Amino acid sequence: MSLLSLLVIAAVAAVLFAIVAGLLKAKLGRLAPPPGMLDAYELRKSLLTPAERSFAGVLDGALPDGVSWFAKVRLGDVFKTRKGLSPSQRATSSNRIDRKHVDFLLVRSSDLSPLAGIELDDSSHEEERRRERDAFVDELFRSCSLPLLHVPAQSAYNQSELRMKVEALLKPPPALSAR
Repeated sequence: MSLLSLLVIAAVAAVLFAIVAGLLKAKLGRLAPPPGMLDAYELRKSLLTPAERSFAGVLDGALPDGVSWFAKVRLGDVFKTRKGLSPSQRATSSNRIDRKHVDFLLVRSSDLSPLAGIELDDSSHEEERRRERDAFVDELFRSCSLPLLHVPAQSAYNQSELRMKVEALLKPPPALSAR
């Protein structure tokens, strides 16, 4: 190989290296938060509100064996868009469930598959926007055959009563009899 060929190869390699280094620097620069940005955050004192913590304590004792719960699960982690949607339909459908969550998700302990949802309804659920959100969430759960229980928020919960509601919620629907 001639000296000229080696110089051309070295020059091309140097240019490629400079391009890759520039792209990496730009990408890493975008990932780093602007100065002072992290000052906008603080640690939450608890993942659950006092009302949710109170309910969770009763829920623990009301679940049948083999059932666990998670709190504040994003609907996007429970439901996904169906195949066959156009990109626009997929984006619209995803956006409808983005930033929404269910208060408690009951799951099968063995494989964490969703069994039912529980919404703890406080006075905010009486507001018009919240009623619209609740109607959408109710229909979403219904359309995907996942039961959803609404429990009015209160200062205390009856564990036996909650156990009966949860067992009824998790009971498979009766098979339709053949005619």
